[in-house]
Amino acid sequence: MRTASFLAVIMITSVLLSSPVVASPPTQGETETISNSAMWNDGTFDGEILIQSGGELHWTGTVDVKEDSNIVVEDGGVLHLDSVHFQGENTASTLLIYDGTEIDVSEEIQDSAATMTIYFNTNVPESAYLNLTIDDVTSFEITGESESFTVDLSQTVNIVVDHYYPFQLGITHIELFHSNSELLTLSANELTQQGGNVIWNQASFNIENHGTLIIEDSTITGANITCEGDCTIEDSTLYGSGPIHVMDGSHLDVLESVLLGTRTDEDIILHDQATIDYTNSTGTGGFVDAWIRLLSMRELVVNAPTATVVATGIGYGSNTINTIINGDPSDASTWKVDIGTSEHKRIVEWLDGSGTYGQESGTIKVTVATNWGEFEADATAPQTSTATIDVVYPQLRIDNIEPEAVTAETGRSLGMMVTISNTGPVAVNPNVRCYVGETEADTTANTANWAVEPGQTKDVPITWYHYSDEAVQLTCDFLYPDVLEPVKQLIATESGTTSSEVSWTTDEVEGFPIILYVAIVLVVAILAAATAIGARKEIAKQDVVETLSAPEENEEWVDSEGNPVITTE
Repeated sequence: MRTASFLAVIMITSVLLSSPVVASPPTQGETETISNSAMWNDGTFDGEILIQSGGELHWTGTVDVKEDSNIVVEDGGVLHLDSVHFQGENTASTLLIYDGTEIDVSEEIQDSAATMTIYFNTNVPESAYLNLTIDDVTSFEITGESESFTVDLSQTVNIVVDHYYPFQLGITHIELFHSNSELLTLSANELTQQGGNVIWNQASFNIENHGTLIIEDSTITGANITCEGDCTIEDSTLYGSGPIHVMDGSHLDVLESVLLGTRTDEDIILHDQATIDYTNSTGTGGFVDAWIRLLSMRELVVNAPTATVVATGIGYGSNTINTIINGDPSDASTWKVDIGTSEHKRIVEWLDGSGTYGQESGTIKVTVATNWGEFEADATAPQTSTATIDVVYPQLRIDNIEPEAVTAETGRSLGMMVTISNTGPVAVNPNVRCYVGETEADTTANTANWAVEPGQTKDVPITWYHYSDEAVQLTCDFLYPDVLEPVKQLIATESGTTSSEVSWTTDEVEGFPIILYVAIVLVVAILAAATAIGARKEIAKQDVVETLSAPEENEEWVDSEGNPVITTE
């Protein structure tokens, strides 16, 4: 008996431990942690619920949710809202009305002289020129925060809007006061309308899912829902709970459901590479997209420090973008540009309010302009937050440098044949320079024709001059423009090509006789000059001797009339 009783206790304890924990949500602002299985029904929710990994909360019934309450489902946790009605506190909707919006009020109340009061979201100014036609009777230039009319509630009341107000103008609610002294209030989201847009200005409470969220056969009002795990909304209606944010890498199923009212122009926002299955469901409609794919940014990474970028057909509005990349040549992480400078430019996919699917069809052209030519990349605009676009460069190689002889005369020219190849897909007209060691050689490489087409190999003749007697080699390499210098390894993988050795010498056999002839001529000229000078000196000397040795002759004196005068010694 004692053994049987003990076994019975064990079995009962096991059943109790394996059964879901029945509890209730927090009601005084406290935090309730779910670490195993729990089942709740109805209640008032005020505070925070944390569902940990391995925990599961199954919730049914009607729940009044206090403002600013939070539910957080951690990775590995499960929240299952099954046949639940979540009503957020202080959730207020507004029906934005446009020129041509129609509203039908059908309450089937037997009162042909009821009072209908329409409340607006702003104090309507005269400049709005708001006209309302109610059952074919038009009231012109309505102003103020509300307007009352006498209507027949036994039939459908039709309201047609006409206005020119450039700002948001909406109806917050309509009050009906009829003959039995009852006041009936219709909120904006309860109105049957066409051409308007129901919005909620703010959410009442938050559901943040990192694990698994299942909303099934339920009604949720005023929630701010974030999916960073797997989320399912099936056979459910959500009021004022948009936009639902589906984070990068997460998934959302919307099956046979209705999403009415949102705080933005979208019911659902898929971030980056989030995915969605939107089947047989209805969104807010009108100007509101059922869902969009919004990139966090649109960064293009390019294999060039400097380039122009032209993007066409970008985003929701098919924008055209002209911009540049001006990065640090020594830092490849700066070789990028963001073309998603506005939200519309980052929307790449959408399902609009009428259920029509759309997708961006943008293109990208990147151009690198150099004195070698222009190099480009053409691509479909990537629909990811970051993408790499590679500019197409030539693939160059100097295959060979062949001298016409292994010896050369110093100071004279030597012919060289340089073979160049372009195995890349684009033409190029490069610059080539040649060196002896690290010193630039005296060659005609800078004036040679180096242009090569895709797949072409050609021989380019150049002339080389060298001015000292020695055996040296000639190395030729590409001289890159500044814009290509940081990416030269993408163009040519080798650092130049070197010729075989050439011996430069001076020809002394031919040079010696010339020197000798010059020396002999100089000696002969000097001797001739010396002989001439000696001869002139000898002649002068003889003249002097002859003058001194000649006898004196008698001088004849005459007077003024020419008569001889005889003198005596």
